[in-house]
Amino acid sequence: MRAYLLVVVAATATTDPAVIATLAALGARVVPGGQPGEGRRAALAAAGPDHAAWFSCDFDRWLHWARFWPEELTALPIRVTRLGRGKRLSPWYICLGRTARAFRTHPAAQRFPETATNRALTAIAGRPLDAAAGAAWLTPEAVPLILTGSREPTAATDLEWPALILRHDPARLRGLRCEGLEWETPDVHAEAIAAAGGLVAWTRAVFDTPHMWSSRLRLAAASGAALARVLDEGDGMVG
Repeated sequence: MRAYLLVVVAATATTDPAVIATLAALGARVVPGGQPGEGRRAALAAAGPDHAAWFSCDFDRWLHWARFWPEELTALPIRVTRLGRGKRLSPWYICLGRTARAFRTHPAAQRFPETATNRALTAIAGRPLDAAAGAAWLTPEAVPLILTGSREPTAATDLEWPALILRHDPARLRGLRCEGLEWETPDVHAEAIAAAGGLVAWTRAVFDTPHMWSSRLRLAAASGAALARVLDEGDGMVG
């Protein structure tokens, strides 16, 4: 965590108290969270206004990124700077998405619904974007737009947040693809994976189920609805 001026983590009611204590001992600021959208807003608000940029990332994804792709994670600020170099308008919000390889590591119950989620945003933004990876880079201009306008309780903020930027100025929304945003969930299920007979069998048993497909399809629908709502509130005027 020494690489960051401040680390804010939103904990839920199910977060192990030992994890909270460890994070606090390491210097992180731990705040109450809730559902994914609520936690993302809580962390962003608690970080405060006086920063040059905010890196928002789901905690499990950040841990995987730092463990397996540390060089890429360290180089992220440089890549962000290059993205805005030479542009008439620098980006305010960057969707940190997955490379094609990283995206393929996810199970079908995530890939197919998230393909639809990303297609909805891509269609209105006019450029290919992956907004469903749980990570984004924000500038001081983006933060008040999001904290004022965001109200989705779930991870439908995946599309709600970039939609708020799109509504204000489409040129301020960009994307970067990252290898480190590959599928992180198996990291914490080594014993279950071994008991199931390997990753393929475990993935099939846990993720290729009607319940999981239903859950992921509902999130995709909620994300699309959040995008439509934000744009409708702004008379749908983008571009």
